[in-house]
Amino acid sequence: MTYWGVLQKGGQMLLGDPVEAVLSFDRDAPADQLKAVFPADRIWEDISEVYMYERGKGVFSGIVDEQNTRLTQEGIFVELVCRSREALLLDSEAEPAAIKRPSLESIHRRLLEPLGFAKPVGSDSIMPGEMRVEKGESCWQVLSSFCGEYLGTEPYVDFEGVIHCEGIEERHMKLDSVMSAELCRLPYKRLSAVWKQGYGGGYDTQYRDPEAPVERRRYISAQNGGNPREMLEKAKEGSGLLTVACAGSFWPLRGARADVDVPGLGRFRGCAVEKGTYYRDKNGERTRLTLETGDRDVADQKA
Repeated sequence: MTYWGVLQKGGQMLLGDPVEAVLSFDRDAPADQLKAVFPADRIWEDISEVYMYERGKGVFSGIVDEQNTRLTQEGIFVELVCRSREALLLDSEAEPAAIKRPSLESIHRRLLEPLGFAKPVGSDSIMPGEMRVEKGESCWQVLSSFCGEYLGTEPYVDFEGVIHCEGIEERHMKLDSVMSAELCRLPYKRLSAVWKQGYGGGYDTQYRDPEAPVERRRYISAQNGGNPREMLEKAKEGSGLLTVACAGSFWPLRGARADVDVPGLGRFRGCAVEKGTYYRDKNGERTRLTLETGDRDVADQKA
């Protein structure tokens, strides 16, 4: 990995090899996090952004939340604590307003452009009705709510700092060099039925998972746009988790599905990545991933 810093006063700085680095991804958290500790021969200038590359490919780019300098018996060390650029949207409060006929253009003009973002990638459609922005909502909450309610997508910010609202592209990867693994069965996450509200007001349409071990129900309104079949499938996938630690790095993880063979546990195919953490320290590079397996991916117990 190669690390570059953008100086607050302008210019760039090659940061060198860290003595330790931790890069974290969580599918349910908007921003990735990086914490890296670098040896130094002096106090560094203030760094505003950090870029992380692997063989020339961008892996992480984000803003510096903390820059901590420590003097120890081994020398001077600089710790940088960073988050990807979704953090700018999380940390900025949206101006309360009633946005009539909302669109990505109006969201960009009101909330995103003042933070330095270019126009998001996504549908240019103007939506009917009115979208209310309440006091205390972050720019991320507003953007995420708009994408979920009107576009049926989840937003994210790429390495170049571009906001994407057209949906997360699914990518497949093969995990190898497995160092350790743990397989967990979580039947409490499985849903047996989802009831959807009809336009008459009653919850009269039922979607079932006939293989669910016990009865667990959910109810969704006619207006929220939720897909009952997707809810059942996601609950099924989340009812089994495989945690694997692999030598090396596997990134990016957003939208990734993984194939992995684990001796003694089985062959797992198309597992959605829920969480991942990359480590680099004196023991080398390794990545720990949490994969959703449900009960459909264990194909061969003798793998």
